[in-house]
Amino acid sequence: MPLILTIHQNKRRVKKVKIGLGALAILAIVCLVVVFMWGNLDTGPKLSVYSGRLKVNLVQVKRIDGSAYRIADAQMRIIHGDMDYNSKVGDLSSATVTGEMTQADSGTWFLIIDYGTNNTCWLDHSETVKDPYVQRVFGSDGDRDGFNEEYVELYFGDLSPLKAGEDKKEVEVKLVSAPARTSSITYTSLTNASSIGTTSYSYYTSTGYMAGFTEGDLGKIAKVELVFDETGNTTYPDSGYWMLTHLKIGPYTWGTATFGTYDLANTRYKVEFGDQINSQGGKDVYYAKNAGDLWASYELKAYCNYPSASKVIVAKVKFYFYKPDGTLTSAFTAPTQFAS
Repeated sequence: MPLILTIHQNKRRVKKVKIGLGALAILAIVCLVVVFMWGNLDTGPKLSVYSGRLKVNLVQVKRIDGSAYRIADAQMRIIHGDMDYNSKVGDLSSATVTGEMTQADSGTWFLIIDYGTNNTCWLDHSETVKDPYVQRVFGSDGDRDGFNEEYVELYFGDLSPLKAGEDKKEVEVKLVSAPARTSSITYTSLTNASSIGTTSYSYYTSTGYMAGFTEGDLGKIAKVELVFDETGNTTYPDSGYWMLTHLKIGPYTWGTATFGTYDLANTRYKVEFGDQINSQGGKDVYYAKNAGDLWASYELKAYCNYPSASKVIVAKVKFYFYKPDGTLTSAFTAPTQFAS
């Protein structure tokens, strides 16, 4: 049944207009869309971002089992949202800081972790960011000593305002760490490439695995080199008979484009992760519980065609790891052969 509207014109004439149900439905939908869009307009910064006294309790745990595990030999502090290193809320000597969250903070504080020379573990970025108050983890040289500290961005803007009888809000932030593996790393060869043809190019692969880790250890790869300096080499990559396809270890794969061009003077390919000083650019390798011996296997693949029989290339894979003190380990090597 149509809806009848009575429209008064100039207070003298009255006009009746019929509106069909279809038109009425369309009008209702339009109104709903307008209301929805109005409610979702970006009207700028939230007006209810928390400010007031705030107590932060820091809980430190070990990734593999969640047990208590403090970062040894490290200085920690919380600073305000302007990221000025000296704009300090407080030092975390007792794992607790209480301070004033100002309106200028816009809900954000930063936790800074400055590793000492005797530190033996890493903050696990991938696990720490799962905490509801943690936004991200990154490196920055706040104290200008030439070495990045770990910055943990914390957001508390969604806390409810203080109520009558409350003098502060109290939150708990969880840091997840893992022992740093920087020594006793070994590589074991499983297969070498053999019977490389002399008439046409084909793909050949050598494999092995990394050992020396204990379950729960975290290593950070700083750089990888493929070096061809063994005396047993009878041909080299620059000859065009051996062409790198990729190197894979654990979850990472690096191809020719990543390694770049062959360094003829040093007979090697090389790829670096980060600036070789700060660990934030490293590639994490984590030995999970019950992952088995082959948890970090490697695969080196090349496209080969040797000029004659009895030719061999010994590709020595060299891995370098970051240490928490900002230095690099000496190389851990995995020699592997490609023979015709």
